[in-house]
Amino acid sequence: MLSIKNLNKTFKNNTGVKDINLQFNKGEVVGLLGPNGAGKSTLLKLIFKEYKKDSGEIIYENSGNNLNKFSFFTDQSLFPKYLTLDFFCMYTAELAGIKPKEAKKRTNHLLKNLDLINYKNKTFKSLSAGMQKKAMLAASLINDPDIIFFDEPTANLDIDSRKEFISLIKDMKKNNKSIIIASHILEELETIIDRVIIIKEGNIVLDDIFDKNKDSLESFYLKSTTIKKETKNFNDLMKWEE
Repeated sequence: MLSIKNLNKTFKNNTGVKDINLQFNKGEVVGLLGPNGAGKSTLLKLIFKEYKKDSGEIIYENSGNNLNKFSFFTDQSLFPKYLTLDFFCMYTAELAGIKPKEAKKRTNHLLKNLDLINYKNKTFKSLSAGMQKKAMLAASLINDPDIIFFDEPTANLDIDSRKEFISLIKDMKKNNKSIIIASHILEELETIIDRVIIIKEGNIVLDDIFDKNKDSLESFYLKSTTIKKETKNFNDLMKWEE
């Protein structure tokens, strides 16, 4: 579905990613882990062409890098605070090349399914944090992507909103979407992922099937990463990069 072959990116002061080879398949949920500066953000920015690669290939179904099939769910602070949900979803659809009639149909469908239809004319700023997340999700799904990248999707949410959002991600998996999640909340990841990828110093140090009934993400992380003797707290290893 999405293949990354021999991908390299070097910056002036350090190596971003080195010889990355990955394939993401339909209907799988992947957890992406790594300490600060591991290369997670660099990898995502290369996929979305925010960075120019030094070498390697990023191929979507043998047709190059078709960004219309990708979607990136980021922090809700990037949402224009004074735009209404309806306007922003329509605008996002227009950027994706969707005709107005179809864009309106998709917007209403998504807002209804996410229980936001009664807030379509509300501004983003007027919504609770949980609703803001769902509004961002609606905009992320407007182009009917095959692959969705999530960066800390449940950050700043209360327990009930987190459970609701995790349920929404599970529903997307049932619709055969590929979902890649970068998060430091391991307990949540363990409930939804079926594959884990760990990056350290620009290298893939682990890429394996994950079974929550047999393994824990902490054990996966510790066995795949060299740990200095002075490290006493596992959480210190998982301080996520900006």
